[in-house]
Order: sequence, then C-alpha cells, then structure tokens
Amino acid sequence: MNHSVESIKIAMHETQGCLVVPIQEELSKEAAQQIQSSLLEQVHAKSIKGVIIDLSGVKVIDGNLWEIFSKTVQMVKMLGSPSVITGLSPGVVASIIDLNLDINDLTTAMNLEDGLEILTQSTEPETDAENENEIDENNGVLEKETEKGADNEVA
Repeated sequence: MNHSVESIKIAMHETQGCLVVPIQEELSKEAAQQIQSSLLEQVHAKSIKGVIIDLSGVKVIDGNLWEIFSKTVQMVKMLGSPSVITGLSPGVVASIIDLNLDINDLTTAMNLEDGLEILTQSTEPETDAENENEIDENNGVLEKETEKGADNEVA
C-alpha cells in the first residue's frame, strides 16, 4: 500500500503571548489533522494565553474540515487555553450555516487584531470591579441590618 500523505507546513508564531496559526490555503482533511496535531503539541509545550486559528485564507469549508477545527478548539480548551477562530469569509460563514455545522462553544472574531484583543483581555488579571460589587452588596446588607438594628433600638 502506497499512501501519499500531503505534508503541509504552517508557520505558527507567538504574538502578545498568544499562539497564532495562520491558514492561508485550502486544506485537505489530512492536512488539517496534521495542523491539529502540531498545534496541540505547541500548546502543551508552551505557556500561552490562548490560540488564534486564522482561516482568512480558506474560501471553502466542508463539514469534515469544520469538525477538525471545532474539535481542535475543544482540545486546546481541555489543555487549559482559550481559542478564537478569525478570518471567516462571508462564503465560509454561509457554508457553516447552510450545512448546519456546530458553532456552539466557539469564539470567533473578524480579524487577527480582534482575536488578540479577546484573548489578551480574557487572560488579564481580574479587576477589583467584581470584588467591589460583592463588597457593595455585603455592605448594603450590613447597612440594612444596621438600620434595622437602629430602628429596633429606638423603638
């Protein structure tokens, strides 16, 4: 048996602590699986804020290819990093909707810059705003109890 497996090289690179995977050509199922494997190895080996899979070079997508990218996002999440898919063309979006492909639990962005913004904001340290709300709620409860207690003392 002579299986010729297409070998594809995608230059993954890091920017702003995120791993960017630019796909600038149409892919076979096997090539997409090779990218998936390489990507998962990189995520496992490095400490990154997240992954951007940029599909701006993909003009046609079918169910098999979308499933690979969708599962890749799930796998990256299981390894502890969020993912964003960027660069979906109107034709690809129409195909995804027409084919009724699963888009649940996927984060998308128009372009690489928007994707980086999503990932870098989601990994920034939590602001004190959420904690302040909890404190305010507690203070509000304490103030109400104090007011009640003051009313009871007066009466």
